[in-house]
Amino acid sequence: MHDTMPDDAPSLASMSKAYDPSDIEDKWYTYWEEHGFFEADADGDADSHVIMMPPPNVTGRLHIGHALQDSIQDALTRIHRMKGDETLWMPGLDHAGIATQNAVEDDLREAEGKTRHDLGREAFVERVRAWKEEYGDLILDQKRTLGDSCDWGRQRFTMDEGFTRAVQEVFVQLHEEGLIYRGDYLVNWDPENETALSDEEVENEEREGHLWHVQYPLVGAEDESLTIATTRPETMLGDTAIAVDPDDERYEHLVGETAILPLLGREIPIIADERIDSDFGTGALKVTPAHDETDFEIGEDHGLEKITIMSPTGDINENGGPYEGMDRFDARDQIVEDLEEEGLLVAVEDYMMSVPLSERSEAVIEPLISRQWFVEMEPLAEPAIEAVREGEIEFFPDRWANEYFRWMENIRDWCISRQLWWGHRIPVWYYTDEHGEADPEQGYVVSIDQPEDGMVQETDVLDTWFSSWLWPFATLGWPEETDDLEKFYPTDVLVSGYDILFFWIARMIMAGYEFTGRPPFKNVFITGMVKDAQGRWMSKSLGNGIDPLEMVDQYGADATRFTLTLLCAQGQDIKLAPSKFEMGRNFANKIWNAFNVFGQFMDRDDAGVPVRDYQRERSFEELELVEQWMLHRLHTAIQDVEDSLDRYRLNEIAERVYDVFWRDYCDWYLELIKPPYGEEMEADKIALAAEIYETLLKLLHPLMPFITEELWWKVRPRGAGEACIAADWPSADDEQMDAAAAETFELIQEMISGVRGIKSDYGVGLGQEIEATVSVPVDDEALADTVRRYADYFDKLASVTDLTVEAGAEKPTASASVVVGRCEVFVPLVGMIDLEQERERLRGEIEEKETFLEGVEQKLNNPQFVNKAPDEVVERERQKKKDATAELERLQDNLADLEAV
Repeated sequence: MHDTMPDDAPSLASMSKAYDPSDIEDKWYTYWEEHGFFEADADGDADSHVIMMPPPNVTGRLHIGHALQDSIQDALTRIHRMKGDETLWMPGLDHAGIATQNAVEDDLREAEGKTRHDLGREAFVERVRAWKEEYGDLILDQKRTLGDSCDWGRQRFTMDEGFTRAVQEVFVQLHEEGLIYRGDYLVNWDPENETALSDEEVENEEREGHLWHVQYPLVGAEDESLTIATTRPETMLGDTAIAVDPDDERYEHLVGETAILPLLGREIPIIADERIDSDFGTGALKVTPAHDETDFEIGEDHGLEKITIMSPTGDINENGGPYEGMDRFDARDQIVEDLEEEGLLVAVEDYMMSVPLSERSEAVIEPLISRQWFVEMEPLAEPAIEAVREGEIEFFPDRWANEYFRWMENIRDWCISRQLWWGHRIPVWYYTDEHGEADPEQGYVVSIDQPEDGMVQETDVLDTWFSSWLWPFATLGWPEETDDLEKFYPTDVLVSGYDILFFWIARMIMAGYEFTGRPPFKNVFITGMVKDAQGRWMSKSLGNGIDPLEMVDQYGADATRFTLTLLCAQGQDIKLAPSKFEMGRNFANKIWNAFNVFGQFMDRDDAGVPVRDYQRERSFEELELVEQWMLHRLHTAIQDVEDSLDRYRLNEIAERVYDVFWRDYCDWYLELIKPPYGEEMEADKIALAAEIYETLLKLLHPLMPFITEELWWKVRPRGAGEACIAADWPSADDEQMDAAAAETFELIQEMISGVRGIKSDYGVGLGQEIEATVSVPVDDEALADTVRRYADYFDKLASVTDLTVEAGAEKPTASASVVVGRCEVFVPLVGMIDLEQERERLRGEIEEKETFLEGVEQKLNNPQFVNKAPDEVVERERQKKKDATAELERLQDNLADLEAV
């Protein structure tokens, strides 16, 4: 796979001054893919490194969260590919049951004015499959645009034949173990999609509501009643009891008595139950076992009737008496009005309540008794909890392990059936009645294939997550014992957001241990979520989303990837504005332009490729100080990158490489080695500059693959080795490091920076020639000799044409200074600036600072402010006074110095 010679590379245009990503991105992606660089070989001898791409929905479009996580996954994949690992990044798609069915139904309604029922189940499912074939791979193509180096030949879909077989095997196995059961239970019902949902698919939202106080007359006591407080008056149609706290003295005499249900007139018992909160409302609770979780449990314990009063669409059914056929919320309004007319509505309070919403449709969830399929989760959770507790699986950052434990240790059974047509049909078969309809009362048979003629299959499908929790091993051929499974499982790291920690990550861990006896992955890297610049979730309604493809079009894929990676501090949410991608674009331009500093001196052919290999001849000891320092900085950076990689701190890698490239290589090293205008660069200097540049390109490649591949071929002659994507990952070399030499250069560097800072403060151009004096300690002549030796560095980078180095030198009159370690650098202002103009400027600044300081002191001298303002506000003003006083003293000293001239 990696035998491609440079002669096979796309032709290289001559080096343009401005970097244009559109010129290079498509050509290099095609080159990589056509030459098999992304492909993994199960027969390879190298250790594997495997990442399973979280499969995006078949309805999806690349959003900024995908771009963030793909940038991280691709960086890790490319690093390990360069390290020589047999690297697999497995791509694929999730069928996304509810989302996809809704999308196709919307399309069907808009195009033909039909519903799925008009087509029938078989035809509708075929319609969805055709829709998937037409639109399903769009998001994967968009991922190519970003530069994802997945093994596209292994692409899987959660409803392809092999994956479907795995899903069926799992259902059968769990049923045989007694962990899958069927029953009539209270579930989260989505009236819009007409399906049950798991707890994790429900989001709670705080909303303003009301607490209605309703009188329930007592049987046999005409003037006596019991007042109940409820947030959902419509559910009273299904009341089958009133419950009170057994220790509540207000109601103990009523336990065992009977009340009359208002509006419907049904008699219901008054019972005592310890689950009642005597402090809520009136302390008496209406019990509606078919429409509330706590009520369901109370009803089970007390043998109460369960009366369902709503249809699957959220309308009141035949048990609702005069309200039959009404929408549940319309029925609420009517019931409140009728209670008021009958004098049974005692009071109405404003009340903040937590309203459960469907994650998909945003409809208000209705607790509803329904016959569903469930998985018993506690036995599956135990080994998965132990694996994380014992460190077999690690979370990065580790604080997410606590969230994992919190959920797993309080896990509830999983409702896995969905009342949809698109998805994996549950492999359960029913006997039929005389009409050929399923007759569940005769029992059922669990089987992958139809067990007997005449039996019919369960119409419900499985929750989407029931297939995707098998993703790490079903994609590799499980339940068959395949070479892929042997080579690539367990995988190495899962990269995901915390939003699906319970939906998917925890369930994959449980499935891994249950069905393979091994963890699905060794590490879990939890990224933060991308929000807008104000910290708000991105949404269509707010119009604050950022389309990553638009960022790619505007700034380039490399800039988009690098920016997202740099901002991805482990586990922290990202506040993102489109303007932040300018940083990535500017860095790409810097990388591009840096090549010209030495690359312009290379012997090149007409295609822009060097005609020979430039190899350094000097040993490390023979190099100049700046060259030794640059190599030391480079290899120190490599060590830091490796350390950050071990901890999955990709943002630190981006920061470190950015710093060593821009600050060290470009701003200092290249500036000091480049020859004067019109002169040639020495071949050995070209060789070292190219050597370091190549190493930097390799460090940058996983983060910015396109520009680094393009520039790689501009540095290296044809026949010199592999493509950048397959180059060896850099390793730190102790022999190319010298801490003492680096310390010496950094002292000189800090002095030069001080001089440049003085010039900037006084508005003096960097190229203006000046004088400077360095005062060194009287007991350190060796240091003085060192500084003198590198006087040309001061000249090149700060235009100090006359540098004096003197032990114990005194500060000249009318000079600016900067302290550097045990030394001090003086820059005479005479001849550098207009002294009278500077005096006037200082007088103006002093006046402004005095006015500002006077205002701050007035605040602090005001007892009203000091005593009433928050402590942090007062402290902030005190700090302002302290800073302003110090600044004023500095300005006054500078003015006094100038006035002495």
